[in-house]
Amino acid sequence: MTPQDALQKYFGYSNFRHHQEAIIHHVLNKQDVMALMPTGGGKSLCYQLPAVLLNGLTIVISPLIALMKDQVDSLNVSGIPAAFLNSAQTPDEQRRLVEKLKHNHIKLLYLAPERLFGAENRLVPFLKTLNVVQIAIDEAHCISQWGHDFRPEYLMLAQLKKEFPNVPVIALTATADKLTQKDILEKLNLNRPAVFVSSFNRANIMYRVIPKKNSFKQLIAFLNERPDESGIIYCLSRKSTEDLAADLKDEGFEAEAYHAGLNNEVKARNQEAFLRDDVKIIVATIAFGMGINKSNVRYVVHMDLPKNIEGYYQETGRAGRDGLASEALLLYSPGDAGKLQHFARIEGNEEQSRIMLNKLNDMVKYCQLQACRRQYLMNYFDEAFPPNCGSCDVCLTEFKRFDGTLIAQKALSAVSRLNERFGVNYVIDFLRGSKNEKIREEHKQLKTYGIGADISKTDWQRYLRELITMEYLLVTDDGYPVVKLTNKSAAVLKGIQKVEFIESEVTEDTHVNELAPPHEAELLSRLKNVRKDIAEGENVPAYVIVSDATLLEMATFLPQSLDELRLISGFGDIKLARYGRELLQPVKDYCKNKGLESKIAYKSPKRERKTKTDKVERAARTAKTRKTNDTRTETFTMYRHGKSVTEIAAERGLSPMTIEGHLSHFIESGEIDILEIVPQEKIPVIKDAVESYGREMLSPLKQVLGDDYSYGEIKAVISWMNKNG
Repeated sequence: MTPQDALQKYFGYSNFRHHQEAIIHHVLNKQDVMALMPTGGGKSLCYQLPAVLLNGLTIVISPLIALMKDQVDSLNVSGIPAAFLNSAQTPDEQRRLVEKLKHNHIKLLYLAPERLFGAENRLVPFLKTLNVVQIAIDEAHCISQWGHDFRPEYLMLAQLKKEFPNVPVIALTATADKLTQKDILEKLNLNRPAVFVSSFNRANIMYRVIPKKNSFKQLIAFLNERPDESGIIYCLSRKSTEDLAADLKDEGFEAEAYHAGLNNEVKARNQEAFLRDDVKIIVATIAFGMGINKSNVRYVVHMDLPKNIEGYYQETGRAGRDGLASEALLLYSPGDAGKLQHFARIEGNEEQSRIMLNKLNDMVKYCQLQACRRQYLMNYFDEAFPPNCGSCDVCLTEFKRFDGTLIAQKALSAVSRLNERFGVNYVIDFLRGSKNEKIREEHKQLKTYGIGADISKTDWQRYLRELITMEYLLVTDDGYPVVKLTNKSAAVLKGIQKVEFIESEVTEDTHVNELAPPHEAELLSRLKNVRKDIAEGENVPAYVIVSDATLLEMATFLPQSLDELRLISGFGDIKLARYGRELLQPVKDYCKNKGLESKIAYKSPKRERKTKTDKVERAARTAKTRKTNDTRTETFTMYRHGKSVTEIAAERGLSPMTIEGHLSHFIESGEIDILEIVPQEKIPVIKDAVESYGREMLSPLKQVLGDDYSYGEIKAVISWMNKNG
């Protein structure tokens, strides 16, 4: 059997992603490999598929019991015999497993690193009696002290190549900068390894950072827009996870807490409830989620500042593993960085402390960006990326700027007069002419003292943050952070360089879910219920049966036979035989009742492979245009069937503003009358405001018109004006 055949038979896919195919060929040729792939990018397949093809046992080193169980469930459902060995098993269970291993009945065995090389452990001698053909080390960054999740027990894995010198080792991680990559290779003693670094871009995740103001209220507003979706909310402390979960329950949300301090029974129960969709929200510390395969997490919220980009990237990557549109929201307060500084310091290790403080500083820069967040993340992992991704809050926002050169000169002058020896708060108090006793008497005699008294403390904080972001100032990362000038400061002080600050911003209503293909929402809901029943019968989480992305394809292309169902991504031979008929029946019943036919002909053949870049780009543009047109048409059809904007938004999983945007398109084309959307008396008032203030940005118009006029009404009138010239 070829790798391509195995991919279709066991996993239900026809094309490899990223560098999967090359990695698999290296492993099959008994070569060591290190692979970096984004979370959800298909790392597991790189060792699971060779395990199917190789005649022997694959050992998988994994850091968490929950991860092992999750992967083993998925493999067994797909017809691949797998098992895990851990301390939670009874002696009888372990004896039965040993017998299966002796008789070559297991293809993949999952272990924690301490099970291999722990004190008085006799597992390695036993494994050496078996035909071990591959060793996979998942979450390999845990071996590096420079990584964001160093685990000392991983250091024991350095002995692997001594004990199994002829067995290929594949080390996998989703997050490792250059320093960590180098450390992984050295610590594992890999033999001339091939290194594969895939794109880190998770195109289906929309990144957003908002200033933290009454964070609980902000969170509730966010969750109310996603009542039926699964999400993870990360907090810094164990207590805050429990408090927040309790508060969310009081508000009517299905939420549970998860952190390392809970007893194992509670942790297992809460995690299982989340995996099985009995609980929609898990509120957790970073102890939760490593390697969790739950594919339908639609959002990740950080209530507190993460300690580094690697951790943030990995945590946000737990959203949208099925490739569907998802969101990452971070609530940022500058004060969070100060709280985290003591976590970043490693007592007795100045070099590591410096690295960790630099990583924290990189995280703060990300939060203060005025440029594409995705580009910043990609550049952090040494990947080139264009300056506008079109799907982060910065790229979806129009910034109105003003000339703030004088303000900048005051700030830079103050830093200079203070001999670059004081922190941000002291500089601001000095600028504002504070009478606080902490301001030194000699400083009160300086001309610059009080020259910024007309600007509020909050605004000064914002201006200094922007100056730091624009690199006209820098903050040192030592024990006492002080503000210093940069080599760009002189040009501003001399009046050669103009500086602009942000006055206001208007976020576009573009919603990442607009890229989702049109589908039968009612059918999708039915399919999820059938999947849930199957999963309960199999005693596994629903997404292990098939992913949300697979169900969405079914609800879109409406397969009418097993042969057509085989063309849906995610249906390998085993799953087709086990669950195909049961999942196909609701599609056939629904189509019969609604008078619908199969749309499978519109689906690109699973084996279609394009090679030329221009063809790929052209196809992508065409598909995107078709999807945009189709999604507008679906909204239009539902509207014509008498559904309101709110009802359409709820059924389609889109924001009301997106639905209003769809309808505005049909006002401009003349297919919807403006009076269906906007009352007659409002039209001239909105028209007058548009003519006075312009139609480029909605926010100023909304401010002028007030609360009685919605964004949807304003957009509708602009479309009507466009139609009428």
